[in-house]
Amino acid sequence: MAAVIELENAEWGLIESLFDPQGRQGASATYSRRDMVNAMLFIARTGLQWRYLPAKYPPWPAVWQQWRRWRDNGVWALAMTRLAHHIRLRNNRASDPTMVMIDGQTVRGGRAGPKFHNAGGRGGRTIGAKRSILIEIPGLPLAVRGDPAQPHDVKVGRELLKEQLDSKSLPRLQAVVADRGYRGLGNLAAHHNLKLDIKAPPKRVKGFTPIAPLYRVKHAFARLGRWRRISRCYEGTETSAKAWLEVAAVAYMFALMRVEPV
Repeated sequence: MAAVIELENAEWGLIESLFDPQGRQGASATYSRRDMVNAMLFIARTGLQWRYLPAKYPPWPAVWQQWRRWRDNGVWALAMTRLAHHIRLRNNRASDPTMVMIDGQTVRGGRAGPKFHNAGGRGGRTIGAKRSILIEIPGLPLAVRGDPAQPHDVKVGRELLKEQLDSKSLPRLQAVVADRGYRGLGNLAAHHNLKLDIKAPPKRVKGFTPIAPLYRVKHAFARLGRWRRISRCYEGTETSAKAWLEVAAVAYMFALMRVEPV
């Protein structure tokens, strides 16, 4: 899949109003917002440190300050939603899904000093962070979370799903698909009149067996992992860990649009 670092005109047009809204209050922007976004996509793809940002982009302190503002304002999450809607409509689907899948991933931490990383994952052997993700059936990421590794998948998964349901971000949702680790979502699903479809591997089958349609979540995690900034969790807070995963998800969806229909 092609690396997305520099946005084309049509691609920038899809998200420009989020990152550079008309009527924005305050002083005029010193640097192009499009250049700022491209710089952040470059960091997400290459994993380089801020101070090594190439000279073709705005100065790294300016990009870093803007990154913090967009992180705290949730702009990247809005961009994820907009692109998912666009891709679904382009492929003759309704803008909002009726079914989503949920899963988690524990990744090693790669940051020294103060951090939120702790021991988790299978057997508590991974010192790092836990990522949770909502995927719709064709494989588009809809929402993400970044948490310490220690909490069980179902605990942080419940928070992610609840956030989306409470915000009315999934108005047509009817069903949630997950593996056996998410059986604890039953009460939340029932409260919102959702079907919880728990998938399990076939009986008496040894070794790894893909479970349809949940293999699409694993596929999405694998694709997102190609953006080196999230190859490990280099962040010191849940907020930053979540935001960088959103940046990678935005780049991933742009890459999908460049290569082939979903």
